[in-house]
Formats: sequence, structure tokens, C-alpha cells
Amino acid sequence: MKKSRKWMASLLVAAMMMTVFAGCSKASETTGDKVEPTQTTVPTTAPTATPEPTEEPARNLGGIEVVIGNWWANSDDFTPSTTYEEELVAYRQEIQKKYNFTIKEKNIGGWGEIQELCSTSIMAGTPEAQVFVLDSSFAAALLSQGLFYPVNELPSFDFTQDKWNKLVTDAMTFNGKTYGFATTYEPRAGVFFNKRLFTEAGIDPNLPYDLQKDGKWDWAAFKDLCAKLTRDIDGDGTKDTYALASFEKNFYSACIYSNDAKYVGKDEKGMFYNATNEPNFLEALQFGTGLYDEGYMMPQPEGSEWNWFEATFHDGKAAMRVAEEYIKGSLSSMEDDWGFVTFPLGTHGKTSCAYRENILVIPSCYDAETADKIAFAYNLWTNPVPGYEEEESWKLSAYSQYRDERAVDETLTMMRSGENGVLLLESYVAGLETGDICYGLGVSAATAAEKVESVQQSWGALIADANAAMNK
Repeated sequence: MKKSRKWMASLLVAAMMMTVFAGCSKASETTGDKVEPTQTTVPTTAPTATPEPTEEPARNLGGIEVVIGNWWANSDDFTPSTTYEEELVAYRQEIQKKYNFTIKEKNIGGWGEIQELCSTSIMAGTPEAQVFVLDSSFAAALLSQGLFYPVNELPSFDFTQDKWNKLVTDAMTFNGKTYGFATTYEPRAGVFFNKRLFTEAGIDPNLPYDLQKDGKWDWAAFKDLCAKLTRDIDGDGTKDTYALASFEKNFYSACIYSNDAKYVGKDEKGMFYNATNEPNFLEALQFGTGLYDEGYMMPQPEGSEWNWFEATFHDGKAAMRVAEEYIKGSLSSMEDDWGFVTFPLGTHGKTSCAYRENILVIPSCYDAETADKIAFAYNLWTNPVPGYEEEESWKLSAYSQYRDERAVDETLTMMRSGENGVLLLESYVAGLETGDICYGLGVSAATAAEKVESVQQSWGALIADANAAMNK
């Protein structure tokens, strides 16, 4: 199984055996921040000799216990199976011993329970975790209660370092204070394609990769492929294969992000706003609808379930599927060979990937000293293993999840870089549903302009509530 950094961050600490539930008051207790340095004596008989440099004494975190609370995994359940994983565990054991702290990632409740656990435990002064992992949709309500520590004030965090997701820290910055962070750029929507159907249509199955590599993977190239891949093979007037089969919301959202457009934006004052009225947004919807109108998107079969497109692509009845990167696991049994590229760039496009990241926060009930110790421990824990480039570590397991190396070396490398990426800010607005615009567009239930107009009042109220909560 491929292990993304988020997966590794949750699983690769199995050898750390500790029991942790550190309350705010307990975590403040310490034996001091420093240990005494080893004394080096220079012999008096060799006054001209240069003494050995004394190693900088390690910071003593006083035995602080740190739980990184999530809803999916416990680090104690993991057994390393590769050399890299063994070395990662060894590195993390070493830093805990050297700096006198313990750390683990722990499933503290289901997705639907995390928000309440975070709120009630922090308000009681006994947090269930020292670092909470939260869905971004929880941010507004919890921030409005003053539950997050302003982490940009902690000396142990330097958010100019490359390992931090700048899109997240920007999104979680209000009135000059940053309340959330992340170390990942998790790949999201892209285009899975069936190599057999490409070959049968007379198209080199490496063409999407080549176009992407050469900077020519755009809407025009995509539409040209769609025309060639939608085929009436036996000449009976009925299409035998379609270019596309996709979930409507995934498809239209990919069109939007690829055209430098978005559902929700954030202005210079740090306020969210409804961005659906911007020209690039409407152009993206019209492009997507045009592919439906041309007959390139397979219509939903009568009487089928909502997820009909999954089996359609898996069984080789459609040449491409626009979907989230994580669905690759469902393609492991697919008979046909397949590849994966980013969604093509629109007329105004510059975005290679749109991200929806979980955010991490430190409880506000901690004093400055304790909060910085938590930050120091987490910072060490997420550093690369000495001797490994960060890119090497995730590639080691990613190759087994894909049918070719180009998907990993080219597509995923681009997606995971964070360059030219955009963060999905609509997830920070509680109650906002992008399907209000996307659903029904492909079957002409309403025009793009009508869909946009239909959400103005309701979305305006939701965005106003989010702004009020997060800028309190």
C-alpha cells in the first residue's frame, strides 16, 4: 500500500511504547529546559592544541507526553516492513530519548466525534490531544470559541521552512495570528485513463504524460482526446465507448480549479468571499457543460446507482475518469492498464492541483512554555529521516500503487510539490455544498449562470457566518 506523508505520520512510530493523556497542568511540569553539557578538559601540557568542539546540549522537554489525535489510526498498531520504515522508527526513538519527550499518534474518536472532543476537552483544561488533527470544516466553529493557540508566536515553529503547507497557514491566519498548520500537500483530483482504449482509438497511451511534461496538457488537448475516444465502433449509430465517466461534482470542480477559479476566495483583509461571480468561474462551468453537450461524457444508465461511473471506468467502458487520487486503490483489480495525470489547464489556468488538507492545531489552554515544547516535539517528529530525501520516502511505497512510474515520478511529484496549487477554501465555510452548483448541470437542469445565481443569498449568509467566527 502506498504510504502518503499523512499515512506515515500516523503509522510509523510503532516502537514507541508509552501511555499518554497529558492535561494542560501536567504538561507544564518540567525539570528544566536544558541538560548540563559534557565538560571537555584540555590538557595543560598542550596549550596550543585545539580542543574538541563541545556538542550543543539537547533541549530537555521534561518528559512531556504528546498525543497527536486523529480519527483513523494508532501508531502502536504499526510494524515496520521496509528499511526506510525501520530507520524512521529508529530516528523517532532517538529524538524522544535525546530531548526527553514521548509522542504518538492516536485515534481518539470517529470523524463525527472529533469536533466535540476537541471543544469539550480543551474547555475543561484536559485536552484529549496536544496536537489535534481536524477536518477543515471544523475550523470556524472551534476557532470562534478561542480554542486554538496562535502557533506563529511559538519559537519552535518556523513556517518559512519548505516542509510546511503555506496554503494552510495562509488560510488559517486571521488578524496576524496563525492558528493551524499542516506538513502535507495531498494529491487530489486528476484524470485516470485507460491505456487499452487509447491504443484502440489510435492514440499513444503515453500522450497524456507527454502533453503534461511538455506543458501542453490543456483544455484544447483534452477536448481533442475526448472526440477521438468517444466511438461508435460497430457503426450502428450507438456509442460503444465514451471518453469520460465521472461524478458530476468532481468533474465540474476540477474544471473550476484548472481555470484559476474557485468557489470561495480570501481577500487581502483575511475575509472569505463568494468567488462564483468571477468570469473564470463561469467559463469553467461552460467548458465542462460543453463536453456533456458534445456527448463525450457517458450519461447515467437508467436505474443505476449514483456511483455508476466507478464500475463503468473499471470495466473499460469509458476511457477517462476525473476523480480524487485516493481512488487508485479501487483500480488494483482493473484488467486494463491505466495511467494518471493532472486535470488539464484551462484558458486562464495555472493550477496543477487543488488541495483539501486536514489542519493541525495546539490547544489554547496551554501556557507559552508548554505550547512551545509541544511545537518543538512535533517539529522534530515531522522532520525527514537523516539520509533520506523527503521525495524518496513516499516514492518507495507509491510505485506499488500505480501501473507505471510516470504517474509517480511526474504526476504525483508535481501534485505533492504544492507549486501552483490552490487550497479549497469552501471547506472552511460550514454548511456550504458545492453540489448546489454542480448537480444537474450536465443534464441541462439549469444553465451555469442560473446555477450561480441560485446560491448567492444562501452562500452569502454562510460565508458571513464563517467570517464572523474566524475573525472574532
